Amino acid sequence: MDTKAIEELIAIMDKAELTALRVDDGETKIELERSHGPLPSSALPLMADRVSALLAGKTESHEAAALEDVDKDSLLVRSPMVGMFYLSPSPDEDPFVKVGQEVLSGQTMAIVEAMKMMNEITAPAPGVVVEVLAANGTQVEYDQPLFRIATAEAR
Repeated sequence: MDTKAIEELIAIMDKAELTALRVDDGETKIELERSHGPLPSSALPLMADRVSALLAGKTESHEAAALEDVDKDSLLVRSPMVGMFYLSPSPDEDPFVKVGQEVLSGQTMAIVEAMKMMNEITAPAPGVVVEVLAANGTQVEYDQPLFRIATAEAR
């Protein structure tokens, strides 16, 4: 399956506002799934390229890819479990942390809900939140990067 065909599948998902699409032509099996609304059209080529690479067996795990980006002056805060990721204690409240905000060691950054239990994700070290790597209200996997923090030594 080429990139063009994958782009067409993603466009079909967007047009019909589907959250999942499965195609099996006997030779190739592809499953697309998302938990949010339609993607902007600018994301289609990137998404199609990633799916093509996946089908060709050319991708690395998300952990390995994330480690490539980390320099010695920042660290990743990873999910300790599989569950639903929330940036705030409730939908009508402000997020625990925002990009650019300074955090202290042990400070709550987010919540991962697993088996109806809310588990706080805390800062492992003091620093500044540089990036939020997971979308609010989405499922995260074990060891998935959630935040990037610039450590105190880098500042």
